[in-house]
Amino acid sequence: MTSGILLIDKSTGMSSGKCVYQARKKLGIKKIGHAGTLDPLATGLLPLLINKATRVSDFLMDEVKIYETLAFFGQKTDTQDITGEILEKSSKTFEKKDLEKAIKENFLGEIFQTPPMYSALKQNGKKLYELAREGKIVERKQRRIKVYDFEILDFDFPYARFKITCSKGTYIRSLVNDLGEVLKSFATVKELRRLKVGNFDVKDAIKIEDFEKKAVDEIIKNLIPIDDALNQYEKIILDKSYYKQATNGMTMKVDLEKNFDGLIRVYVKDLFIGLGEYKNKNKTLKLKKVFYEG
Repeated sequence: MTSGILLIDKSTGMSSGKCVYQARKKLGIKKIGHAGTLDPLATGLLPLLINKATRVSDFLMDEVKIYETLAFFGQKTDTQDITGEILEKSSKTFEKKDLEKAIKENFLGEIFQTPPMYSALKQNGKKLYELAREGKIVERKQRRIKVYDFEILDFDFPYARFKITCSKGTYIRSLVNDLGEVLKSFATVKELRRLKVGNFDVKDAIKIEDFEKKAVDEIIKNLIPIDDALNQYEKIILDKSYYKQATNGMTMKVDLEKNFDGLIRVYVKDLFIGLGEYKNKNKTLKLKKVFYEG
């Protein structure tokens, strides 16, 4: 069974689901998912997870992400981007120093954010954007997010281009919208591009248009190994006597010879078996997720 990670550079106007559909059709593989939805307006990195690689979805979702966005100040829309209906306009202007001050005081570190109505989050089994299209607005619970960096790349009012490094669950549209509220000028997203997900970079991705033209064998040959998505975890290499225990998910007696508790990548020789949990007190290792296809 073919498993691995395929990095796609999504084009604007296409949904993340459509990218998955095209990959399934092209590769003839049903079990394909993605590691984090991109808005139809957005472009950039969309990691596709094939077969057993779908098991690393939660780990990739947890990774830090980097975006570049172009904000337009002076109007507010219902979708918080330029595809939406204009709700309010403002003639208020400001200087770059005001923008820097607003970001520094309100949008760095751990903050609370209210998810937008136009999002794939669900309430009572129904997606928020479906409710929004019906003209319904429901109360959304604020979520704690973290903004590691909020860099101003360019500023020429009413436009500002930002590079934002943030935690999972961050909506760039809402950051821009809330920034406009703080500056009392309103703001909406004109462009949005995802540059990185963890260690994966859009520079290494295949444009969706080029993906359609590539031969299936070439695509499969260049899939990224599953363990590349787990490089944030320590690694242990076991000798071949552990092969059966490891692949069957059995608890193994192993001494790492260091004070360590938690998840660890497990290899038998050069074969990646999966992600295990090590307990230093008992010197035990048990596979939590097995990826090996022996």
